[in-house]
Amino acid sequence: MSQRRSTTGISEKPLAVVVKESMPNKNSEPVMQSSLTLDNDSGAETEPLSVESRYQNERKSLRLKHWRESPFAVGLTEPTWMEERIHHRSFMHIDHDLPDDQTGCLCCSAAVCPLLGAGRVGNMAVLHSSTEWVEEIEEDEETGEKRSRRYTRPSLQCVVGPYWPMLAFVTYPLIIGVSWLAFKNVVLPGTKPLALILTWSSMTIGLIVALACTSCRDPGVLYRNEEPPAQNENNWRWSDQAQTYRPRNAHFDSDTMVVVEEFDHTCPWTGTAIGKNNMIPFQLFVCLVFLCLTLDIFIITGAM
Repeated sequence: MSQRRSTTGISEKPLAVVVKESMPNKNSEPVMQSSLTLDNDSGAETEPLSVESRYQNERKSLRLKHWRESPFAVGLTEPTWMEERIHHRSFMHIDHDLPDDQTGCLCCSAAVCPLLGAGRVGNMAVLHSSTEWVEEIEEDEETGEKRSRRYTRPSLQCVVGPYWPMLAFVTYPLIIGVSWLAFKNVVLPGTKPLALILTWSSMTIGLIVALACTSCRDPGVLYRNEEPPAQNENNWRWSDQAQTYRPRNAHFDSDTMVVVEEFDHTCPWTGTAIGKNNMIPFQLFVCLVFLCLTLDIFIITGAM
């Protein structure tokens, strides 16, 4: 079984860093500091950091604190969408700790999500969440006595993935546009058989609902597990990206920046990751896309 890797402790108070023979690794976690002390044979020299550098270091410290305290198995991101907006506006400060926004979708989320009051889990926008009670059975290592522990944790009810702009401005417009052309040939003329109208209407509505269920449902974001379950310890692995234990069928998705149970892939057409909780509506969506497209083509071309 893989061993858990520890993270570098970060102090919220200013501190000094002594650099001796070896320079710090650029891939290591950032360390808060108010001054840089060089310890060499010629003596000690202190160079105070600027206000801007202290501000950036404080943001990194808060980012790491939020990451470690998150109840979900997420990668390192900005804590909120408002912080993401500030990050995109800071062109002079390139943070190599965060992944690059190559598609521009995070920029769209940073602009829109704060206006909607949406929360953030990884790169996913939380539109609605609730609180649920969880009961766990714990066993005392010394006495072997089992006892119950109840606590609350957040539950994701409505979330959208990082590629929601493609969902909103490409997928849905294509479905609505093609369906409107078929609607003008099926319903408006009033000459088509009732069975054809009902079949077309049912399939089109089912397609839209299946897409909504796929794109707005929690795909199966894993909760953070500092220790693997004792009864199933051999089937759990350590995730460096999310700093948590995960079951074998759960994987870290670099697009959504979360660990998803039974992760399959990330679908840009639906805007989100496909996993344990939205696999069935996704499969229904794929089937209905093929059936509706075939039926719409026959209707629009006049073959039916």
